[in-house]
Amino acid sequence: MEYKQIIRGYYDDNGDVRGIDILNDIPLTKEFFKSRPDMKQRVEKAINTKTYLAAYERGTRLGYKFISKDEHMKKTPIANTKVELKKSYKQIKSPKDFFIDDLKWKFLLRNIVKGKNIMMTGPSGCGKTDATFKAANALNREVIYFNLGATQDPRSTLIGNTHYNKDSGTYFSESLFVNAIQQENTVILLDELSRAHPEAWNILMTVLDPIQRYLRLDEKDNSPTIKVANGVSFIATANIGMEYTATRVIDRAILDRFSLIEMEPLSQENEYTLLKGKFPSIDEKLLSNLCAIVEGIRKEINSDAPRLSTMISTRNTIEIASLLDEGYNLDNAAQLLIYPLFPNDGNDSERVFIKQLIQKYVIKSNNEDLFDITELEN
Repeated sequence: MEYKQIIRGYYDDNGDVRGIDILNDIPLTKEFFKSRPDMKQRVEKAINTKTYLAAYERGTRLGYKFISKDEHMKKTPIANTKVELKKSYKQIKSPKDFFIDDLKWKFLLRNIVKGKNIMMTGPSGCGKTDATFKAANALNREVIYFNLGATQDPRSTLIGNTHYNKDSGTYFSESLFVNAIQQENTVILLDELSRAHPEAWNILMTVLDPIQRYLRLDEKDNSPTIKVANGVSFIATANIGMEYTATRVIDRAILDRFSLIEMEPLSQENEYTLLKGKFPSIDEKLLSNLCAIVEGIRKEINSDAPRLSTMISTRNTIEIASLLDEGYNLDNAAQLLIYPLFPNDGNDSERVFIKQLIQKYVIKSNNEDLFDITELEN
């Protein structure tokens, strides 16, 4: 018999029933037992009989039995596999062409291996989506991508549609998401979760819950319940901040279903290393000046009284570097890809500040500009 949960119960300092799902490393809180008095009664019996409470699949619901500690230790096939995976993911180094804090990289791998949910937050273009694909690839896991920010009909995307055929009548067609959650050890990327419609969050509540892990197909006959397969990990990306005007404040109940990983812009040194690896033919001084400009903009954003409202992302920086690699000079690249990001509404505008910053690093050349563009005003 394969167990879905093995709960070790105990009394806290106040004498209240508590528990830990030792199979999935999930604590059972006071709020959980308030909402599930039946579970509180079972766990309390397990405490008093010095046993563990084990849950197993029984049809569409879970069945429960009390097992001894020795019996728990004998349930080794899945547990041993998990131990081996825990050891192996710690040996995986982050890719050479991608920079991420080592602790965050290990935590990302660990949560994927254990089938846990992760939300990656940070400014646009800082590598949230890329990190997901890199980590999944390192673990030989398939990534199934869903852009929730572009979803107009959440129920159609996450559940499915009802169709009519003149020969067979009305029938229900399951969504790609329904098929995805039934594939074991799959990484499901929920991109732009902060831009999703609140109805999508409501549908995902039971799917993302570490205990429930199911999706109900309300549109289908008899409303069947689809269980999330073993080893499936949900990774969401979100932009959080005032500059992201199309985003929504994410419901706290959704946030509680994720472990958070904050992605930050690269340091000047790491950004230079990344760009030099991608564009080795760019002059070192020119590339260094580009990285210094980007770092100056980011420092201004993080100052006590910032004069700028947005920063240059690593995605933007790579695009700028590609222009430099093709022969554009720094003036040209700035006019095309940096200045349009900042408003130009007067002598004290953000555009004027950016021009002044960039002019400190512009390399003067006796050659004419690539497209004979007039030199920027000081």
